[in-house]
Amino acid sequence: MSILFKQTVLVATSSLIFVGCVKTTNVAYSDKNISVSFKDTVNLVNVHASHGYYEMTVCGAKYSEVRGYNPFYLSIPEKDSILFVTGRDYDNGQATVHIVNLKTKTEIHFPAYDSHIGSNIRTNSPDMSEVVEKIDGSKIIIHAEGLDRSFRYYIDLSKPKFEKEEAEFRNSPLGTTNRYVYIEGKSPFK
Repeated sequence: MSILFKQTVLVATSSLIFVGCVKTTNVAYSDKNISVSFKDTVNLVNVHASHGYYEMTVCGAKYSEVRGYNPFYLSIPEKDSILFVTGRDYDNGQATVHIVNLKTKTEIHFPAYDSHIGSNIRTNSPDMSEVVEKIDGSKIIIHAEGLDRSFRYYIDLSKPKFEKEEAEFRNSPLGTTNRYVYIEGKSPFK
């Protein structure tokens, strides 16, 4: 090999190691209440170590690893509030439910551990959805649909606490419907 080729390889490898990562930030969604950016880090040395996440700004506070898609939150007009969830879906015990009162600019949050809550928040999707189904005083029930799955999430704002997740998986390979309950969002399968 020529000396010029070796030097070129050395410079290119050194550049990758020193530069290492490329970071980008793009606005994913915004409205009068929130703004959400997609923050992406591409690792040039090991693309499998790359990581992207959504960061939401509400009332001046930033929240990372926001679940769902546009608009990233559920509106709770009866409470002058929005509900959103942070925490990776794939990393056991990460879910945290946030409720921000847009009038008082106050926030409460509580763990939902292994729950799938927030994962189906989106608009204009015929296959997946997540909506506030019922509000009864301090109790909120959220219903989510995703392909062959149905979820109900129960929240008590007086505590504040994530009470449980009920799930139903239809059309399993055996032709049955499988059900489970995560009390406080904690998986019994761990």
